[in-house]
Amino acid sequence: MLKRIIGLLFPTSPPEPHAFLKSTGSRIMVNVQDCTIITSNYYEERADSDGLEVHMLDGLIGHRSDEMRAREICYLSCAYRPDQHTRMELLSPYIYKDRMTVNFLLERHKQISIYVNPVDCREYYFDLEFMNA
Repeated sequence: MLKRIIGLLFPTSPPEPHAFLKSTGSRIMVNVQDCTIITSNYYEERADSDGLEVHMLDGLIGHRSDEMRAREICYLSCAYRPDQHTRMELLSPYIYKDRMTVNFLLERHKQISIYVNPVDCREYYFDLEFMNA
């Protein structure tokens, strides 16, 4: 009983930012075929690179580090019609996986749940927890 109370007071992980939409929002089931995977690149530093101080000093003298590497990042785009006259494009948050992995996970899962705020349809949440499993 005490562990449960402490667990409620001090949760081990922070709540999801859009967790309230899962309970109050309208759930839309979208087939994966209706979504488009959009890719982009982002750059990150190698984990074994020098510290921040070295990078600051290199920046002062104009030396650029060659230790940056490009990574592929994806997000999903789905069309949504809140009513007959309105069409919206819903964009998922970034998925830090390459296109092939995202495509494989989507094909395995078949459908995505999107929770839309019934009052303001511009507020929505893509339920992509299966991507982290």
